[in-house]
Amino acid sequence: MTQLPITRRSALAGLAAATALPDLSFAQGAPKTGGTPKSGGTLKISHPTRVASLNVLQISGPAEYLAVDMLYSGLTRMGPDMRAQPDLALEWSADADAKSFVFKLKPNVTFHDGKPFTAEDVVATIKTIQDPKSASPARTVLSMIGDVAAVDPLTVKFTLTSSYADLPISLAHANARIVSAETLKGPLTALDTKANGTGPFKQESFDSARMLKLVKNPAYHQPGKPYLDAVEMHLFPDLAAETQNYLSGAVDAMLEVQQADFKRISTAPGSVGVRTPSGRFVNVVMRQDQKPFDDVRVRRAMAMAIDRPTLVDIILEGYGRPAGDNVISPGYRYLLETTAPKYDPAAAKKLLAEAGYPNGLKIPLICSNRPAIRSQVGIAIKEMAKPAGFDIDVQTMPHDTYLANVWMKGQFYIGYWGMQSTEDQAFTLLFTTDAAFADTAWNSKEFDALVAKGRATIDDAERRKIYAEAQALMVRDVPSVIPFFQDVLTANRSYVKNWGGHPLARYFFVENVWLDKA
Repeated sequence: MTQLPITRRSALAGLAAATALPDLSFAQGAPKTGGTPKSGGTLKISHPTRVASLNVLQISGPAEYLAVDMLYSGLTRMGPDMRAQPDLALEWSADADAKSFVFKLKPNVTFHDGKPFTAEDVVATIKTIQDPKSASPARTVLSMIGDVAAVDPLTVKFTLTSSYADLPISLAHANARIVSAETLKGPLTALDTKANGTGPFKQESFDSARMLKLVKNPAYHQPGKPYLDAVEMHLFPDLAAETQNYLSGAVDAMLEVQQADFKRISTAPGSVGVRTPSGRFVNVVMRQDQKPFDDVRVRRAMAMAIDRPTLVDIILEGYGRPAGDNVISPGYRYLLETTAPKYDPAAAKKLLAEAGYPNGLKIPLICSNRPAIRSQVGIAIKEMAKPAGFDIDVQTMPHDTYLANVWMKGQFYIGYWGMQSTEDQAFTLLFTTDAAFADTAWNSKEFDALVAKGRATIDDAERRKIYAEAQALMVRDVPSVIPFFQDVLTANRSYVKNWGGHPLARYFFVENVWLDKA
């Protein structure tokens, strides 16, 4: 095998890692890093949505990502610069065709129950993810893995079905953290309430409707970390109460800050607002296996019936940027610059008439009440789309009801998603036929073929061309209206050091956080 040597230094950059985000920095965006770290103390974090599950293979919510980020480690993880970093892996190498990868693992790592971490745990985790019964969002992201085998206790070999240079990035997927082989022999439902990872913190207590408490893992594989003794995650369904508790000092950090509150929180005495440019987006799901959205003219009419710059102003308070129904945002390596549809109600109304709706279209739009931005966008779209002939009935329901009855099933509803690590992950999250959350029923064989071809292409220029075609196809067919990209907003008290944002909003590096209250 011809090897591409990857040392610890080059591993930090990742094999064919995505380029860093463009310079979109803001005054509030830098976490405070000065001073010498101090050990001890409990960090209290508030969040507006409950941690419904601790099952790292399946979770999909912002608060759940924070929880499993502290409880579990992966082979790699994504740094704030959007590059793959070693985590449980020391280093990795690949053959010249990027079809075979060898990962060397850290020695002397243990799970929270004291069992040693070995290559067999990696093999068991990957094979569980690949099993459709696991319902893991990481399954499509890792579908190029044909075989995974333990060479020895600290070496894992991946054999791929096609070339894929971004494997180290895909292995950093939040749902691909390593679970012990012994744990995976039991029912996966056990992971919902009991975590056993190799992360910096261990589970002490868990009440999904109130609080998750984690305590320091003294055997963590990064020597000297974490600095904190414990972390408490407190649920605040009432957003006003959450803000008040933060401003009063009852909690130390807010996982999610609402756009309307960010300026007030950022300028409050002793508070630091952190604004991170991201590809996070709200999307308007329009299922194509049901009328009226089986007609592309109706989808295009909806796209033209939304005033995107105004949405950025009134919903995001300016903390974001307009988008043009392309899931690939600034910050991805292979972005195709596309023009967002101009707000044109008259043209949209004409398209509706051509599609067989000369008197307009009356339709319900379903929104979850968490996060609040979903219903805010729904109400704004209702008003914007009226002149185009859309009579939209916005219906907001509790998040749990939405998940059970609407998500992945509904005809017309508001989704909400974070940025992914690569173009391939963004495409296979929602839009390929076998996507983890294929809720639009687009099922475009042409798009699927482009994504598969791009995944297997090593040549950078050719890959850019392929991904550009895929993005153009998405803009043409409008499988989902994506009106804007939203910045990640979070906040911390000034005595909380090294708390910061991340473009993916899935990696939090809490092991680096320390408190300086003296």
